Amino acid sequence: MADLLKINEFRDNVVKLIEAKFELIKLGFQEKIEGVAVQAIYTLLLFILSITVIIFLSILVAIGLNIWLKSAWLGFFIIFLLYLSLLVLFIFAKDKVQNKIKEQVQEIVDKNLND
Repeated sequence: MADLLKINEFRDNVVKLIEAKFELIKLGFQEKIEGVAVQAIYTLLLFILSITVIIFLSILVAIGLNIWLKSAWLGFFIIFLLYLSLLVLFIFAKDKVQNKIKEQVQEIVDKNLND
């Protein structure tokens, strides 16, 4: 009878150990997912703020060009042509840009999941 109690106790301990290991793995995975989410939110906020700065800087440069060129619209047209050329460049380099973005995302995810 004593052996039966020890076997049941051993079985209960093994079950508790397996449950604890499962919880530990689950918590580790959850921590990694949270890290990726925090990084994504931070990157999004940084992107939004950067775009805002670029917009205001572009307006400032366009107004400066207008004053320098003594024109009411030529500075804005020059900035428009600059951004249009960037857009055309991105359109023609679509595959390269997408591959570079994919590599960067994979690097961030791998870094966060391997830590």
